[in-house]
Amino acid sequence: MHMKKVLIVSDDAHTRAWVSSAIEPMDVVITNCVTGETTSKLSNMDYALVVIDAGRDPEPFVQLVESATASGADVSTVLLIESDALSSLRLPAQMGADFVVRGASSAEMAARVRTLLWPGEEVGEQELLRIDDLTVNLATYQANLRGRPIDFTYLEYALFAFLVTHPNRAYSREMLLRRVWGSDYYGGSRTVDVHIRRIRSKVGSELMNRLETVRNVGYLWNGS
Repeated sequence: MHMKKVLIVSDDAHTRAWVSSAIEPMDVVITNCVTGETTSKLSNMDYALVVIDAGRDPEPFVQLVESATASGADVSTVLLIESDALSSLRLPAQMGADFVVRGASSAEMAARVRTLLWPGEEVGEQELLRIDDLTVNLATYQANLRGRPIDFTYLEYALFAFLVTHPNRAYSREMLLRRVWGSDYYGGSRTVDVHIRRIRSKVGSELMNRLETVRNVGYLWNGS
């Protein structure tokens, strides 16, 4: 799984905030806009999904996303509608599409978005580790800080993920080499120090201090 771009369209700030809060724990980058900006946003950005506050008259929005698809956009859509629009609702046929009736739970919105973005490969909550503004996806070997991917190398990620999933315990360099690099690694233990410095530079000042050096031992992640 990788970060996917989601566009939330609504003229109501509270609705945009509600949808954002429902889906932001996923691996998504969210952009918000009002309805008048929808056409330009869809034509200029590569969104995987658009969530549209379609109210009582969803048909114009259906036509809009159909037009975007006809122009080459590869986008799915979720329509947020009022209950009295159900009788005349038509979902676009040439793309992934679903709807949520206003008043539904955040969990329902999240489930419908997740199904469209990652059909058959949804990540369980137990595979997402959240630390302040940091999300570590244990299923996809990715980490994101405030919605932006951290450019970890594989070994940087593996070392960081090991420490944050074993908090408040000091590990020697030799132990980290065995657990992360493997028993067949023959390089020096100082390579751990190099990777720790790189990790600290990438996670930012708010989190780097939680990756503590334990004198004469090694390193630990302060999970408190």
